Amino acid sequence: SRAPARAPARAIARRRHRTRARATTTTAEVDAFAREISGEWIGHCASFDPISGEPSSLPSSMVPDAFREWGMDIKDWQSQCSTTVRDAASGTELYCKDARFVPVVGCEADASTVESFERDAIAIERVAVEAGARGGYSACYEDQKGVEIVQHCVVNDALDPPIRVRMKHRADGCGAVRVWREAMDEPFCDGGSLASSCGGNSAVAKFAEYPRDAADVVARVDADFTLPTNATQLPVGIWFSIVVEEDGSYASQLGYADEKTASHVASARSRSGRDESSVVVRFHRALSP
Repeated sequence: SRAPARAPARAIARRRHRTRARATTTTAEVDAFAREISGEWIGHCASFDPISGEPSSLPSSMVPDAFREWGMDIKDWQSQCSTTVRDAASGTELYCKDARFVPVVGCEADASTVESFERDAIAIERVAVEAGARGGYSACYEDQKGVEIVQHCVVNDALDPPIRVRMKHRADGCGAVRVWREAMDEPFCDGGSLASSCGGNSAVAKFAEYPRDAADVVARVDADFTLPTNATQLPVGIWFSIVVEEDGSYASQLGYADEKTASHVASARSRSGRDESSVVVRFHRALSP
């Protein structure tokens, strides 16, 4: 086992909404999901150690000279995710194109310079969605390199615009955990227009370098919820938990608590062995009365 077993969460009183997700099979379900998630989402992303939660620094070659002179270390990439549901030759798919941008000092350019792109095309049958057409989902799929990936997305739609947190990690537990915090910016255009180098919505500004406060925030906004014993705390109320077994089983969770809206949203996905037909998916949503 790669991590300690999880402690079961206690029942969530009064404000809890916990649903078993199902594959998006009907046209109406797919259309509703597409309406919620389709767009250009801008924000920041960072990589974290799966146990300690320590953020990784950007490569020194990406750090502007002025930052190096000031002794500054950069943890976040400015990011933009073009997201939609589309028809492809192989069937309907969830399409996500992640761009990350070269860091700049201040607003040195009207639009950011793309450092790299990463594309995921996930068969809709591999995607489990949160009930109520809120835009939350989880999926397990192979990326363009043939690596099996687990992805979660939780959405706080009490904010305007809605803010979502996404997480990607390898299903075998190897490597860093990548986390995005994003806000809807404009309708989907597949990256046809790029976010300003000034960073866009301040509500999704860089976050990786701040104190890891998730346990305290969850306790204040969702007191009846018990974090898993092996939960990894991140800044701005984000947490995750990943347990991987040698037989291919995994148990993966992502949560995002926000004090401004007194809300807590979470996604959990687990399977026995390597068979995704055994997958169990849950979403949790606690909102202020």
